[in-house]
Amino acid sequence: MISRIVIAIALLMPAVSLAKETCPLRNNETELTINRVMRNLGKYFADAETVARKIGDPWDKVTDQDIEKGIAGLNISIACAEAVMANPTESVLPSKGGLMTDPKEKQELKEYYLYFMEEFRDALVEYRDLLVKTLATPEAQRDYAPIVEKNQEVNNKINKAHKKI
Repeated sequence: MISRIVIAIALLMPAVSLAKETCPLRNNETELTINRVMRNLGKYFADAETVARKIGDPWDKVTDQDIEKGIAGLNISIACAEAVMANPTESVLPSKGGLMTDPKEKQELKEYYLYFMEEFRDALVEYRDLLVKTLATPEAQRDYAPIVEKNQEVNNKINKAHKKI
């Protein structure tokens, strides 16, 4: 039990510091763009989704390594959302805004997008903390249902944003 708590604390500490970093760029990229943000969110959120998928699959058991990878992926996704909120330049805002001619509509889209990013980041933090708590719990006592629920909640937020943005 003590070793699981130590692991969880060790995992959470980098989570806090990593969430303060910026979203990773790829080779030859010099600035963060909406395309990079969206690719990173999808790529790294998928690690947490794998945990939720395995929970419902009787032939594919969730491992501590899956949970650790989910935590690490959520940390990067959190960093991407925070990078957008910290510096909401044209390059990280929805490209739909560039096509708008009405300044008021453009501003409303930007506000909605930033509001979504804040809500999304908060949901990712809750998801990460849930995985950390699960990892710290002895395997025989783990309750995986909240992970599946949180995964569905985050996916619902994503789907709602895709319809609006």
